[in-house]
Amino acid sequence: MDIFSPQKIKVIDIAGKGRGVLATQNIKKGETIEVCPIIFLSKKEVSFLEKESDILKFYYLIQPEINKFCLMLGYGSLYNHSLDNPNAEIDYDINKAENYLFFKAIKDINVGEEIVYNYQFDNNVVDFLSLD
Repeated sequence: MDIFSPQKIKVIDIAGKGRGVLATQNIKKGETIEVCPIIFLSKKEVSFLEKESDILKFYYLIQPEINKFCLMLGYGSLYNHSLDNPNAEIDYDINKAENYLFFKAIKDINVGEEIVYNYQFDNNVVDFLSLD
């Protein structure tokens, strides 16, 4: 798959949140916002991040549907969380786990609007994957 630089977004500092991703053009519902290459991590690597890193432990993604962990490249790790009002989601084909995932708009996003998704934190996910 060819991966192109995102055209309708930029990274900015957002008051009270740190860095985040902002729409620089209107984005339609269903549109792919960004294709992010990913690096799959072993449980040993995730355990190291959890125990030894103050920062990097916040940047990996748990994919329970395919029982894997990954680091998202591109802007992937910079999108902020919204539990109640996400305007994007992460999507990937669980039947064909490739080395990428993509952010997709779940509603229209206007110029100047921050792009956020629901991280779907679940305290049982780490237990489910048996981190040592």
